[in-house]
Amino acid sequence: MTPRHPIHPALAPLARAAKAFGRALLTQGVASPELVVALRNALRGERAWLRPEHRVGDPVRYMRHLLYVDPDDEFVVTAITWLPGQSSPVHGHYVWCAFGVADGELFEERFRAPGTMLEPIGTTLLRAGDVAELDLGGPVYHRVSNRSANAVVTLHVYGVSAARLTTGINRLFPDA
Repeated sequence: MTPRHPIHPALAPLARAAKAFGRALLTQGVASPELVVALRNALRGERAWLRPEHRVGDPVRYMRHLLYVDPDDEFVVTAITWLPGQSSPVHGHYVWCAFGVADGELFEERFRAPGTMLEPIGTTLLRAGDVAELDLGGPVYHRVSNRSANAVVTLHVYGVSAARLTTGINRLFPDA
């Protein structure tokens, strides 16, 4: 059985937007901007959803904190803590993903892979309140990293069931 997590009231608009976004993408192939707006609002608001335990990291690799599981198991909301020097591998996504920075600064490097080599597209510094470019599970890859001396917390919405949270999200290069 999938664990159920009650939604923090400050994240309820984000959950509603994620539900509508996922359904529209699945049924109509349309990616509406409401999800990005709701994510930005959650990041720039008072952030009452961001509790002390969401700032706890793992010294070995970034740490994911599950915040909410959609009752229909269509998406999850997580906070990820990045300690200084931590980064993800270069990866893409099997599912749609929206994320932004709640606390700190995070670098995102984006790549395309027209063949067997990665071509850099660009690097963006995302600060608290910033939202990264929406990923619809396409051919773009990225790597995110904390190059600062402080912990960073990001807020993510993934179009994946809770059971596939650790195995159904990342597409590592070159396994596209």
